[in-house]
Amino acid sequence: MSVSIRSLKQGITQLSIGNEATPLLVIDDLVLNPDWLITNACAAPNFSADAANFYPGIRKPTPSCYQHAIQQALLPLLQTVFTPLQPASLHILLSAFALSTTPPSQLRPIQMLPHIDASTTNQLAMVHYLAGPEFGGTSFYRHKQTGYERITADRLPNYSAILKAQAQAAQLHRNPAYVSGDNTMFSRIFQVEAKPNRAIIYPGNLLHSGDIRPETGLSTEPRQGRLTISSFLQWC
Repeated sequence: MSVSIRSLKQGITQLSIGNEATPLLVIDDLVLNPDWLITNACAAPNFSADAANFYPGIRKPTPSCYQHAIQQALLPLLQTVFTPLQPASLHILLSAFALSTTPPSQLRPIQMLPHIDASTTNQLAMVHYLAGPEFGGTSFYRHKQTGYERITADRLPNYSAILKAQAQAAQLHRNPAYVSGDNTMFSRIFQVEAKPNRAIIYPGNLLHSGDIRPETGLSTEPRQGRLTISSFLQWC
């Protein structure tokens, strides 16, 4: 048994969000057999935390057949949407099942803010939701002081210095919480609702955050928690 991507001829919404008109893809019913993915998430090996990254939970690699399937199926679509770069090949840097499990009281300040995955222009992020809307989707943000929505390499030094000063002034550790919409530092520019077997794809340098809802539970069990697949794609 393996996973198959359906024909990508319908169920696709292409958006341009924010002042910077950043492309965002929403693909519904991505795979033909999502239950197989959930079963795979439940099987050994177990999920684990990685102190080297800031994901507020646990992960484990997706099967190679899933990675191969999305790599083959998505390239033509990405060539059409994420112009003018038009990648000739697509590489998967990481693809992992993910469960949000960290209680708000244990969050580090950096986990309480929108973030980017990379400042480069040739990396995309993909989130494939395997749980329902009650667990929260994904929101995208603008940094109020700078007006930045995408943090490119040339913007990063200025942005990092300003954000560090703001975070220290806000004393986030005194009231730890997952980011949820507008606050003193950021404005939400768009929100995608989670839906089982829905995937979203966007540039890795776009400010974003999962809409993690502790009140629905932060279970370590794939069938009971906020199960997603996070993939980082790089073209060349």
